[in-house]
Amino acid sequence: MEEENKHAMMECIMAEPELIRTLIAHRKQLSREFVALFLKHPIKKIYFSGQASGTYIGMMLKPMIEELLAIEVTVTNPAAFLEHEQFNVNGVYRPDEIAMLCPAHSGSTKGPVKMAEIALQLGIPVICTTYDIHSELAKRSTVVIDKMSYEEASYIETKGHIASLTIFFLCILETAYAYGKLSQGEYEQWISDFEKLPAACEDCIIQTKKWYEANKHMLIHSKVARYIGFGSGYALALEGSLKIAEATALAPVVYEMEEFMHQGTTQIETDSLIFLIAPKAKESQRLSQLLKWCRQYSNNCVLIAHNDHPDLDAVSLHADFLDKEYIYVLEYLIPFQMIAHLMAMDMGLSTIHARNDGASSQLETHVN
Repeated sequence: MEEENKHAMMECIMAEPELIRTLIAHRKQLSREFVALFLKHPIKKIYFSGQASGTYIGMMLKPMIEELLAIEVTVTNPAAFLEHEQFNVNGVYRPDEIAMLCPAHSGSTKGPVKMAEIALQLGIPVICTTYDIHSELAKRSTVVIDKMSYEEASYIETKGHIASLTIFFLCILETAYAYGKLSQGEYEQWISDFEKLPAACEDCIIQTKKWYEANKHMLIHSKVARYIGFGSGYALALEGSLKIAEATALAPVVYEMEEFMHQGTTQIETDSLIFLIAPKAKESQRLSQLLKWCRQYSNNCVLIAHNDHPDLDAVSLHADFLDKEYIYVLEYLIPFQMIAHLMAMDMGLSTIHARNDGASSQLETHVN
């Protein structure tokens, strides 16, 4: 029997550009309480708390926060934090100098909820994004930001992830402007670049579909995929690999670019599938050097880059990426989301019902 709404994941992906437009248009409203809290409290330290995709959001946002706001950031795994870590371990900061940020979806994951409880007991403000503003996490948060998204029919979150990431990016920009860290001209340039992002995402959707049709045989017959990124692109590689693994069970091996050079080179064979994420950045030349090395040993090196990248070949996935510092992760996520769904459909797999459904209940990963 045909599965009802089996393309729900793709529908969410297709809706992401318009969602980004909506979030940009409502940025002042969405960021108002976030900015007010940062103006009221002299925040010097941020803890990001989220499981899986939530962790990767923190990793993607950390460089921008430290650069634009000059605030120290720690990205935590909340489950591990509860057993092995604590806030303000050296006692340097007052509670009002610390903030906990939670990029959440349902707001029911046990780790962030319990970590938020500890934060509030210590007087540390908690800010979360969630589609459920009445969730257990929201009840424990000082500021709750509605993601303007919803619970997705697919068990693989896509649109909601983009919503959290976009909202926090916009909150950072608005706070940097309020702090006086960005001039009027710099702020307007950031917003102008952000407003170009949805069109770049739409082109990426089109180009990924074309690329997939030409290269799906290579993907479907692979047992393992390697993902390589640098800077925020490493967190992007982790998130992208997660989407494909969730949808297809294609085993992921993820590397930060320099780490791959130290530990991943000996395992490459002719049919090794390797995704190399190559936004325009100061590390671009180094990644090109690695790409050329990989191509000596594997025929399946997928460079993901702008249309004008000098190293494109027949299996490269390229589009008219905006390639704006920090926020490029939003557009480069789309190919991985698209590939995940398209592969699952061709493999006869569901993106609505997980094959091992019920794991979260049995393993007690959520509070309700």
